[in-house]
Parts: sequence; structure tokens; C-alpha cells
Amino acid sequence: MNGSYMKKVSLLLTEDNADMRSLLKWLLENEGFDVVTAEDGAVALKFLHLLHPDIILTDLMMPEVDGVELIKSIRKNEEFATIPIVAMTAYGNGYMTLASEAGATASIRKPEDLDVLVTTINGLLDIQIAGSVAAK
Repeated sequence: MNGSYMKKVSLLLTEDNADMRSLLKWLLENEGFDVVTAEDGAVALKFLHLLHPDIILTDLMMPEVDGVELIKSIRKNEEFATIPIVAMTAYGNGYMTLASEAGATASIRKPEDLDVLVTTINGLLDIQIAGSVAAK
């Protein structure tokens, strides 16, 4: 649960399927996350500069800029390079490997059990917070 964090965690959710996007937004907001949604990678890149989210959750197969290209673009930018990125795919291990090679911090299959998704997100945030404390 997100309740252990001092501030509300901002999450950028990128998903082209409107029904899945709405469902994930609703579920994650009920877990305490502040969720901003984008329907593809091009829109997500625009929001990224305005929002600077704590974590990014992205589908891989999308029109315009797909998830792999989104991840690569984020990792090339020093300002955003350390933001944890969770890639989601319904297409199996090959796509999960592509996401990892592009720079995704974690990959999950969708539709995935919400508990697994939230545990993955919170685990990455814990690692990021521990790294920030260790760097000081």
C-alpha cells in the first residue's frame, strides 16, 4: 500500500486501451496513488515534462510512440533517467525482454493481479527511496 509514503506518489499511466486505462487508474487511485493517464507514448512524453512522476507504468504495444520507444526516450534524458518504469504486456516474454533491454525497471504481464502490480510499484519506490537516502 502507498500509505507508508510521506507524500502522495505520482504515477504516469500510459495505456492505449481506454477501458484498461480507466480500470487501472481507478484501482491505483484506490491504492492511494495520484494517477495521470496518457493514451500513448507521445502524450506521455509531453506529460513527463510537466509532471515529473515518481513512477511510470506503461503498456508496450501502442500507436504513435510505443512503450519500448517511450522507455528509450525517458532513459536518454538525464532529468528522467532514474524514474522507475514498469512495463506491461499481454504478449509474453519476448516483449518483456525488449522492455528490459530498453531500460524498464520491471515488467509484468497484463492483465495482472492488482496485488502483484501494487507490490511491484511499491517495491521499486522503496528501492528508489533507499537509494536517495544512501546518496545523501
